[in-house]
Amino acid sequence: MECTDHVVVGVDGSPASIAAAVWAQDIARAGDWPLTILHTPHLATGIRTLVADSGQLVAAPGMLAPALAEASRTAAMVVIPARGADAPIVPVMDAVAEDLLQEAHGPVVVIPATTWNTFDRPIVLGLDLEEPGVPGIRFAAAVARRAGMPLKVVVADERCEDIDELRNRAVAILTGAAAELLPASYDVMISPHEPADALLAEALETSLTVVGSRGPNYRGQRENSESRRLLRLTSTPVAVVADHDPTP
Repeated sequence: MECTDHVVVGVDGSPASIAAAVWAQDIARAGDWPLTILHTPHLATGIRTLVADSGQLVAAPGMLAPALAEASRTAAMVVIPARGADAPIVPVMDAVAEDLLQEAHGPVVVIPATTWNTFDRPIVLGLDLEEPGVPGIRFAAAVARRAGMPLKVVVADERCEDIDELRNRAVAILTGAAAELLPASYDVMISPHEPADALLAEALETSLTVVGSRGPNYRGQRENSESRRLLRLTSTPVAVVADHDPTP
């Protein structure tokens, strides 16, 4: 994941999707990526005019989620709001977001309703020392380096018995996975909390949180519940980077 392709954002005309388009525009500019705005077929003319200057407008041939999933094959990242047009108040993520998280071939950035745009704060990577997700590591390192953003790595370990050993393991994993992409300097923090709690504690000082995903059938319900809790409670964008490809 060298992040050399375009940024794609899904727009359905809802205020949340327009906010996602603004975030996508800003990250694309920060990293000098082209921006593709993939929109629903009947997007209002006023909204189309509003976002037209940000990037290339492309009408989805049908439903937005499958079109975004297909676009994720070549995108550096696909950006979507947590809830789009006509979404119910609950659940926190609507069907488009849920479907895309299951079907995407690359990183998906979910923009919560309460987010704000700032890229002077760190990218925070949640790192699992036991089973680290290499695609997520490479994505976080590449975006931080390309966009000139600080990188902070958070390791959740409730025991925290030997912080120096944990930090050394983290550095070794990061170097092995993405030595050529890592910024010249980065921080590694060891947290005594659960993964979601550790990342939520950093949310207010974060530009983007990056987490891995190993698919719906991996490691039971624990990983799924931790990721969903983070997506439900965070006020900052979260990039979910799959360690698997959903299709052959």
